[in-house]
Amino acid sequence: MADFEWFRSFVAIYRHGSVSAAAASRYMTQPALSQHLAALEAEIGEPLFRRTPRRMVPTERAKQLYAQIAPAVDRLERVDDAFKLPGRAPVLRLGGPSEFMHERIIPALPDSPYRLIITFGETRPLLRLLQDGELDLLVATQHVATTGLVFSRLAVETFLPVGARPLDVPRGAGREAIRAALEKERWISYGSDLPMIRRYWMQAFGVRCAILPDYVVPDLRVIKTMVLRGFGVSVLPDYLIRDELKAGRLHVLHEPDTLAVNELWLVRRSADSGDERLSAFADALAAAAAR
Repeated sequence: MADFEWFRSFVAIYRHGSVSAAAASRYMTQPALSQHLAALEAEIGEPLFRRTPRRMVPTERAKQLYAQIAPAVDRLERVDDAFKLPGRAPVLRLGGPSEFMHERIIPALPDSPYRLIITFGETRPLLRLLQDGELDLLVATQHVATTGLVFSRLAVETFLPVGARPLDVPRGAGREAIRAALEKERWISYGSDLPMIRRYWMQAFGVRCAILPDYVVPDLRVIKTMVLRGFGVSVLPDYLIRDELKAGRLHVLHEPDTLAVNELWLVRRSADSGDERLSAFADALAAAAAR
């Protein structure tokens, strides 16, 4: 029968992609961890990884084994931690985009049985962390069909073009006049590929956006501050600018007939569907964020 420590070492190699990194994560020597892997491969009767110069590449059998045992290994390690530290709450690792987390998730955090570790970042890298067991719950800005993950709709954000002053066009100006006026503005973008701006532009004008941003700033809260101070205009999600619009400090430059929207999702591993405590926390978080 395979030893539980062999499975722990296998999961560490699978997640880290190398024996050295896995050994460091487990506070073991490389030879000891390699022995665990060799023993497990002997027990199963076939190799679990292809050794390449850059990383350990899992075989199809390894992928199947990982999907079967990783959730159980994680749960047992959490139980082990709880026994080592009696009275301490288990850890839940939550990820998501910093701006939405700051504005909507952190203020809505429900009472929970967990100690939280929060990781900020973009959706695709965080999805990989969730798949690899390095996160337990994720707020995603995209629905990316991914084996082993369950997506639940969390919220809808609306993208609005905003500036510190109204757009200078005559009352009743047509779509082309508005587009021409916007093209003359100084633009602040979250990225060089114009995320959000590109989505709004296609929705509003039906053509690809050809503007070049004057500033590229990968933080929506900083972009909001720059727009407020008159550095330029941008497209921002409604949840971030609601108070400034209400106070008249920001102005919507154009409202197309159909607004540009984006759905946000709460994501967890399907293998954790039987974890009642995690499910209860996720449901409470989704309900609170919706309010």
